[in-house]
Amino acid sequence: MGRGNGRDALSRPWVIAPMLGLAASLLGTSALAQRVGPSVLFDQLPQRPAVAPVDPKGEFLLEADEVIYDRDNDIVTARGSVEISQGDRVVKADVLSYNRKRKLVTASGNVVMLEPTGDTFFSDYLQISDDLSNAIMENFKALLIDNSRIVAKGMERLAGNRKVMTRAVFSPCNLCKDDPSKPPLWQLKGRQVVHDEQKRDLHYRDATLEVAGVPVFYAPYFSHPDPSVRNRSGFLTPTVGYSNKLGAVFGMPYYGIINDSSDVTVEPRIYSKEALLGAAEYRQRFEHGKIRVAGSFLNDTVFDDKPTPPGLDWRGNFASEGRFDLGEHWRAGWDIARATDRTYLRRYKIGPDFTSKGRYQVSNALTSTAFAEGFYGRSYFGLSSYAFQTLRAEDNRDTIAKIHPAAVASLVSDADSLGGRWKLDADILSYSRKLGTDSTRLATTTGYHLPLITDGGHVFAFSATVQADVYSVNNLPQANGRSFSGEESRLHPQLAATWAYPLISRQSGATFLIEPKVGVVAGPTGGNKSKIPNEDSRVVELDDVNLFMPRRFPGRDRIDSGSRVDYGLRAEVKTDGGASASAMIGQSYRLSEGTNPYPKGSGLEERQSDVVGAVKVSPGSWIDFNYRFRLDKDSGTPQREEMGATIYRGFNSLSLSYVNYDRLFPGIGIDSPRTAVASGQVQISEFYRAYAMVSYDLKKDKLSSAGLGILYEDECFAILGSYVRDKLSDQDLRNDQTFFVRVAFKYLGEFGQ
Repeated sequence: MGRGNGRDALSRPWVIAPMLGLAASLLGTSALAQRVGPSVLFDQLPQRPAVAPVDPKGEFLLEADEVIYDRDNDIVTARGSVEISQGDRVVKADVLSYNRKRKLVTASGNVVMLEPTGDTFFSDYLQISDDLSNAIMENFKALLIDNSRIVAKGMERLAGNRKVMTRAVFSPCNLCKDDPSKPPLWQLKGRQVVHDEQKRDLHYRDATLEVAGVPVFYAPYFSHPDPSVRNRSGFLTPTVGYSNKLGAVFGMPYYGIINDSSDVTVEPRIYSKEALLGAAEYRQRFEHGKIRVAGSFLNDTVFDDKPTPPGLDWRGNFASEGRFDLGEHWRAGWDIARATDRTYLRRYKIGPDFTSKGRYQVSNALTSTAFAEGFYGRSYFGLSSYAFQTLRAEDNRDTIAKIHPAAVASLVSDADSLGGRWKLDADILSYSRKLGTDSTRLATTTGYHLPLITDGGHVFAFSATVQADVYSVNNLPQANGRSFSGEESRLHPQLAATWAYPLISRQSGATFLIEPKVGVVAGPTGGNKSKIPNEDSRVVELDDVNLFMPRRFPGRDRIDSGSRVDYGLRAEVKTDGGASASAMIGQSYRLSEGTNPYPKGSGLEERQSDVVGAVKVSPGSWIDFNYRFRLDKDSGTPQREEMGATIYRGFNSLSLSYVNYDRLFPGIGIDSPRTAVASGQVQISEFYRAYAMVSYDLKKDKLSSAGLGILYEDECFAILGSYVRDKLSDQDLRNDQTFFVRVAFKYLGEFGQ
């Protein structure tokens, strides 16, 4: 240690009193740099760690080539590779000094501040008071953890947790590798930018948005929450688009926070050729549940005095859902979806925020339900009610049923010494309609189920069940033209057994499996009485999934009566390289003579059924091919085909599907579609992606719909343009073409839809 001229020189390193580390708290916890949720179009940002605040009274570690104390002026100076730290905070500089009389700390020369958040700040000169209330940085620069940058001529931190930056520039865009001096893709400039750390707001004066160095937007005053704000009341990004039928589309949504557990979104929207629409959505969370209420409405005569459909000036929809946990075993909720008319939702393309249909989303119907359900091990209990709104022109709303109470119970016992289980399925169903049949049903199925695997590898499954049903019916049409009102019951026992024998072989780097399977179902014929209505079992079809099921009807109103034998063969191969292929084929033969419970078009209308099967091929991890079929038992012609292929490699993918139903329940108004659909997406280059979809009706030999989208997305900017063409002829819906555009500036928000 040397002494002279009133100065003491100290060697490195040293633990210094707190005033020597005040610079480390210059930006506090760096609220300006924090970000909670990334923009929806951009990649997830690195998780910022929780950071403890600087302790002004704590100790700091100072390292320097030389530390000099000027006793005459009461100044401590550190020179040469100066580094001062507290915890994970580090400040580096060429020179750092502390004037004890003026209570002022200064640092100069390559000042660098490393924050625990991962952000780094640079400056030519730093000045800060020892009480942390005021600070100044010249030629301020910041490199944030997500690679965003802030540059300002100067930054001053004032008492009251405010930072004032002069001639500041912000951009999350990367600089050009070949020429870093070129302006980034976009940047936001301000003559003065004030960061209110307490309110977490950024206020700009003379704000200018530049794209590729060209000013595209100016505002004398501009303000937005800083990136640490998760949500706040304010206007959201507009809805912008164009439709041939609706004209220009523009909406301005507003998001409002009511309290910590509830908020609301309100959006007025203009369709230039038709109407002014209003939409709203309310959301609230509780300790053990949540609710959501949404809807929209419009006056169809605002821009046109001829409303569509005629006589309906006001049109709209309502949607609500709720979910609540009622304890360890029970939960309850509701889903409500209603519309004033059949085409409102499809015509105005309201969007999912205001039209959610809950658990049951069907294009041609809206379902409303309230439910409660309980879970106890393998057992289940449920209580629900339903109301339906058809959107099909050919349906009469007065004939649509309302389901009042629908109670179900499924009780499963523990396994006995043989491995079998007793099971009881019961339900109560009551429904009514304005025009047509009303009914109440009590149905139970009790049975014993026993799986068995022998030492030789034979796999058996046995079941013995009894179904008992009681109906109370009003106004059920009969074949003689009259109607029946009264009570009816039935009792149906059934025995079922299946046998399978999987044979496995290992050869040449592959595993092969062949499995023959036979099932027998025995029961009395009849049971499907004309005095029992059929509400839940009108659609049934033989396929590879239900071939060996004892009960093939989806509901309980119809019974799989009689005796039959089912038989099939399954084969599968898997290679060590990951390739695989499987195939299954099967058929059913009805042993019982007399009444056949299955309808025309099911593939089961004759004693010997159609042939059903499925094929799946995966040559590698990048391609899948699926084919399901039902073939006529005599000619072998396809009665139903479902074909699909998917090719994917990274972001690139191509999906093809084909559906062909040669005959499908013409007696109940279900058409026989033959449709081909293709969709795909491709990464054109590093920043460009393309999307496309086309649906073609092969039966009518016409295009159903087609769409195309182009997306440009880099680290800070995205723009998506989409075009959709719909070929429609349904009530007041006709052919239409729509175009929507969406532009997103990272951190500033998104524009469009």
